[in-house]
Amino acid sequence: MDDPNRLIQKQFGAHANNYVTSQVHAQGPSLARLVELTQPQKDWVVLDISTGAGHTALAFAPHVARVLATDLTPQMLDAARQLATERAITNIEFKPADAHALPFGENTYDLVTNRLALHHFTDARQAMAEMARVCKPGGRVALVDNIVPPEKETAGYINRFEKLRDPSHQWAYPTVRLEAMFADAGLQIVHSENFSKELEFDPWAERMGVSAPVKTQLRDLLFTAPAVVREFLAPRADAAKVFFQLHEAILIGRKV
Repeated sequence: MDDPNRLIQKQFGAHANNYVTSQVHAQGPSLARLVELTQPQKDWVVLDISTGAGHTALAFAPHVARVLATDLTPQMLDAARQLATERAITNIEFKPADAHALPFGENTYDLVTNRLALHHFTDARQAMAEMARVCKPGGRVALVDNIVPPEKETAGYINRFEKLRDPSHQWAYPTVRLEAMFADAGLQIVHSENFSKELEFDPWAERMGVSAPVKTQLRDLLFTAPAVVREFLAPRADAAKVFFQLHEAILIGRKV
């Protein structure tokens, strides 16, 4: 079996540019909402973990003193760096880092963000503990991630569906599990909300370069899923296009 970190680097390194242009990542509703909820201040130093193509770091940069954006995948950091250069944003630094073992001191950052990445982590609790460790007392940890229902069979079906599309996917959790991780890390939840997002199937699948047979299998899994899964994913066909829903949670925690 591939090392999980190498698998992440393989998957995202090969498709880094797809995440630069992905509307879900670049302009998804959770991005503006994250900025709104955290109310960034001009003197803040922000750490963005698993920055991907840099969209979250770039969204915060105009509002704060400095952003450090980290990622495990060098190609992702290159893409994010290029995007920052194109936008003439100069208060961002890019650095490779593993979210499970951040190479930063305790109590360093005013805000720590992690958007649409936790489901790739092999040990989400450890990563959450690291986010809390490097956050200043009284500072904020802000998480956005895909979520699943709490029922085990439904959660398992959706996670297998996601992993077929992206082998580096580990596990998406229900909101209640994420809230428990915050509490275990010493973070007091000050805000929690869920919302749905409709995706077009083909761009979603192609963003990870899946083969035609796997696309067919994924499409079949959407429409032949148990009723409770179909209710959650809400697949629909519109002429030649297929759409379905995923769901996200936004959690903001204060380090006590």
